[in-house]
Amino acid sequence: MSAEERWQAYVSRLETQPGIIVADQNVRDGQFYITGLRDPLAADPHSLLAGTQVDPARVHASWQFYQSLEPQFVLKRLTASLAPPDSVRLSVVNDRIVAEGEATSAWINRARAAAQQLSAGGPVFDISGVRDVSPEERWQAYVSRLETQPGIIVAQQNVRDGQFYITGLRDPLAVDPQSLLSGTQVDPARVHASWQFYQSLEPVFVLKRLTASLYPTDTVRLSIVNDRIVAEGEAPDTWIDRARAAARQLSVGGPEFDISKVRDVSPDARAAEHWQYYVSRLEAQPGIIVAQQTARGGHFYISGLRDPLAADPQALLSGTEVDPARVHSQWQFYQSLDPKFVVKRLTASLSPPKSVRLSIVQGRIVVVGEAPAGWISRAQAAADQLSADGVVLDVSQLRELNLAELNHLREAIQTTDIFFSSGRVVPGPEQTPVLDRLADQLKEFAENARKAGVTARFMLTGHSDTTGRETANASISAARAETVRALLNKRGVAPELLLVRGAGTFEPAVPENENSRTGNSTNRRVSVTVNLE
Repeated sequence: MSAEERWQAYVSRLETQPGIIVADQNVRDGQFYITGLRDPLAADPHSLLAGTQVDPARVHASWQFYQSLEPQFVLKRLTASLAPPDSVRLSVVNDRIVAEGEATSAWINRARAAAQQLSAGGPVFDISGVRDVSPEERWQAYVSRLETQPGIIVAQQNVRDGQFYITGLRDPLAVDPQSLLSGTQVDPARVHASWQFYQSLEPVFVLKRLTASLYPTDTVRLSIVNDRIVAEGEAPDTWIDRARAAARQLSVGGPEFDISKVRDVSPDARAAEHWQYYVSRLEAQPGIIVAQQTARGGHFYISGLRDPLAADPQALLSGTEVDPARVHSQWQFYQSLDPKFVVKRLTASLSPPKSVRLSIVQGRIVVVGEAPAGWISRAQAAADQLSADGVVLDVSQLRELNLAELNHLREAIQTTDIFFSSGRVVPGPEQTPVLDRLADQLKEFAENARKAGVTARFMLTGHSDTTGRETANASISAARAETVRALLNKRGVAPELLLVRGAGTFEPAVPENENSRTGNSTNRRVSVTVNLE
């Protein structure tokens, strides 16, 4: 069998595959070319080459994605979008999609909406075999689940006129009854709940409240041992006194709070050590100047200067074991001349374009790049103001950006069209020079826009004439735009810069006329629109 015969056998095999439409195929100079449409759920045309003895390296394929209305593909999409519960089965019966089983009314309503939205000419979606399960059974299962939750007491519940009513007690630390509705298939809009807060004496809840109110240090660990709450470790006497008071206040009948295993450490010495560590940490911070600090009567006092962009002294207390309630701070704001703070202020006030970079070089702030003349003038004024404070802002390496050339190139791009023969989604060879020139213009425009601090994106819009059905025209216009994107991508245009859309027959270049061949030819095209972000 010759290579051409093997190729034709492969093409015939493709044409029998559901979800694959071969639009054009030919053999030229020992190479095989094929184009068409392919549903994303269909078999991979490339994988079907296996066993055909056709050399994959000689096959040049261009497939455009589309959505097939064959039942097997519609079934897969319905399964993905509706996510039927385990109690519902979807299958294909005599080219109809049939749902059977039982489900909630909410899921059945979604399925009905999907059935109504199926494209005309597609398979029928029959959901008459799905039974609406009893909402009362789901409600009782939810109530049973609530009654097993610690910290929740169900006082009364009933069902009336399709609505669900429930009252009871709930510890604020218990699980949220509303969140437990998830997965029960009970409609939250039909549930009317009234919960009164109370404090449960279960050890797990008492432990959480003690942890929140006592705020134990890293050296103290609270845990539950045989329904008793036990504290272990070491702490200052002030914390131990608070813990003793909490133990006495626990409700009669609640769990015991045992703090006998907490060792009292010297609070004054440890506090002074932690305070000096904190002060040293502050003094090492850029933009913070400690003027005075003292410790007196178990309290700590500190004052100084702080740049608004410097670290927050209060936040730096974290991890020092210094009690924030015993710290009395007085900070005056000032503007530090540290270069990294100056750079932050310049960035906020000047808003440099993406084409400009500010950096610190040997204590000087250097501005490099291209920018419009107006922005360069603002940067120069800032440099003059900073020089009085002894800060060098070097703008000598800035270059002025010429935007006039960008606008001229934009006009040239938007007047370019790629034309197609009737029924074709691939442009003829006569469009190759146009594509080459367009690719060069797009790359040049994107680079110049990047230097100007903006991002360029190019919308490729496919068009068609009025020959044939409207749905087919919409598909072929989108396919033409996709083809041009692929051809521009091969010519070096970054794919993220190219957007596509199909306009069908709705945006003609010239009015359609039944006797106007010129009009039809002009409307079979892909146009380009430039957008700046």
